[in-house]
Amino acid sequence: MHVVEYVRLRSCAQTLPFMRLSMRLYHQAREAEGYYAGGIRAKWWSGKFYSYTVWDDRNAMLAFAGSAARPEAEARAMRFAAPGSCYVEFVSDDPPDWDAAQARLAQPTKYFVQPFGGDLRSR
Repeated sequence: MHVVEYVRLRSCAQTLPFMRLSMRLYHQAREAEGYYAGGIRAKWWSGKFYSYTVWDDRNAMLAFAGSAARPEAEARAMRFAAPGSCYVEFVSDDPPDWDAAQARLAQPTKYFVQPFGGDLRSR
């Protein structure tokens, strides 16, 4: 199970707090049962952040998503997310590939915040 998240920040003042939150979540994911691989990419100067995690299966991913620390962190992340922020889940036997994973964001599984008047991921 592959999961790619894209978050565009509402303001540049959120960059450092969001980076701290992202790193904390990434470290928690790496310790979770069923974590296979992952990473974080950022274009911090433009407020664009991507995370990519690969899990053994959907149950492992859902167990992490439902863990005690996750709901609080997700609520905080939602305060940072600008319109167009989204994620995509997909199943693949291929090894992790950032380019292919980011291309899948063109058809997100879910938006954190719905885009308005256009797709902000291309700006």
